[in-house]
Amino acid sequence: MRIGYHVQGAADEAFVSGLRDRWCPHAELAPGKFRGRSQTSLRRELKNALHDLRDHKGCDVLIVLTDSDSRSSWRDVKREDWARVPEDCHHMCVLGVAERNIECWLAIDRGALAKELECAPDDIPTDDPSGFVQRRFGLGNRDDAREEAKRRVSRFVARAPLKSWIDGSKSFEDFYRDAKTLGAQLPCDMPNELESD
Repeated sequence: MRIGYHVQGAADEAFVSGLRDRWCPHAELAPGKFRGRSQTSLRRELKNALHDLRDHKGCDVLIVLTDSDSRSSWRDVKREDWARVPEDCHHMCVLGVAERNIECWLAIDRGALAKELECAPDDIPTDDPSGFVQRRFGLGNRDDAREEAKRRVSRFVARAPLKSWIDGSKSFEDFYRDAKTLGAQLPCDMPNELESD
């Protein structure tokens, strides 16, 4: 099985990799083509990127992660961005919209993240933890160090307390429920994180 993904940054890519390791470790990952650096670029390229992942890279599942930034509510962003997903990809696509940014999802359970980053939970900014999280994981580094930072984020996501993420974030709960629904149709053994400790 092959999972295609269309995301904006290194943290998003590592997030997808960690969920794959957790839910469907035998699946291959295929990155989508993304030439821009902004949400506008990501949205503009979405249709072509998803068709390329499906038609040329043979993906069975498509994951799109985006951020609400401060544009509007994550629900509004999801509605707008879902309208850009080609109808012929709806049956195989999951669209996740993090409140503000993906680092906010990583910081939903501040205690777990603080343990990973070897800091106090109060050290993690509450409004926008992105800069702090990226620095502490080392995502701003180049080359080999950056790849190791991405692997560290992936490992954190793969073992994170997702029940607390689901309980602590409506947008993550929405993403999880959509992923679980799609996962039921696939050769994956996704646990029911809604009932885990």
